[in-house]
Amino acid sequence: MKKILLLGLIILMFSCEEKQVKTNVAQQNQTIQAKENLTTREIKKSTGDSVKAPKPQVIIPVKIPETPDNIINCFPPKYLECKDKGGNMENGFVTECLYKNHNLEKAYKAFREKNKANDDGKFLEKEMPIDKHTAGFNDYPISVTYTYPKQTILEVEILFPGGVTIINFKKEKDNVKVNVNHSPD
Repeated sequence: MKKILLLGLIILMFSCEEKQVKTNVAQQNQTIQAKENLTTREIKKSTGDSVKAPKPQVIIPVKIPETPDNIINCFPPKYLECKDKGGNMENGFVTECLYKNHNLEKAYKAFREKNKANDDGKFLEKEMPIDKHTAGFNDYPISVTYTYPKQTILEVEILFPGGVTIINFKKEKDNVKVNVNHSPD
């Protein structure tokens, strides 16, 4: 059991994005104290029946490693919250999503995967470009332009015949806010 717990702890520590170097050996060596006074039942011998007496209880001390708080903070859950902000034909229709505990690249991949069946994700590059980039398509009269107004902002402009979609990825602390604006020409 001890080996399984330690193996699980090691796997969690190494799969963390911010690899934690700090370990607490002292915490791993703590043990649960066994009860000092073990009570055993006195076994009376029976003269008539041969009844097996119950075995006395033995408490085995088990070492349980403490999980430092940095491991919990290292694995925050990733999830998505989206809101339809509405809009009109003049200014476009806006959807805002918050990719919690994502960086720009992971939010881009999650957005692309979530929207690969529709035009928002279907025409995006498989890997997020790291510099300004324009992609064209032979089969479709569409162009996709990637720009970085700031280091923490990626703006993707998809030009369709009759409309434009602007997808704005903005890093905010540990989250990425994604605004999608669908508007006609």
